[in-house]
Amino acid sequence: MPKLIVYRQKRRDGAIRTGVELDEETIAERYEGGGEESDPVLVWYVDLRCEGPGIPDDPDAAAQWLLDHADTIRAGFGRFAEELRVGADPDLYSLTWTGFDPVPEGVEMKLACSAVRREDARHLTENLLEIGQNWEKIIKSLDIPLGVEDLR
Repeated sequence: MPKLIVYRQKRRDGAIRTGVELDEETIAERYEGGGEESDPVLVWYVDLRCEGPGIPDDPDAAAQWLLDHADTIRAGFGRFAEELRVGADPDLYSLTWTGFDPVPEGVEMKLACSAVRREDARHLTENLLEIGQNWEKIIKSLDIPLGVEDLR
């Protein structure tokens, strides 16, 4: 079954990494900012995890699918952020949320997020809102390349 993951992570060096994985293979990634010294330890992360026969197995189609379902995805980020309005305690395990509505046919959707320190966990709501509000811009900024079969 196809799996599609969109991730956004903040590293200890201040860099933000955003990417898309399709069937455990990175199809696009963008790296922004960072300090003078590289420190890849994560401060927080947010994942949109989708799985099921309704997920396209082609990178271009997957990117379009993410844009076609932007309303559902954006609303989901907003609802999960509202549940975390007060914040969250840091934990070894991700906070997960599955309240997307409507869910695209043949797809299970889940948001997962985590933060290392209490202060960072208090700002997960802001991170979720930022991602949701800028969903289309984020996906389009990744410039997902054409699949090899499309280059013929």
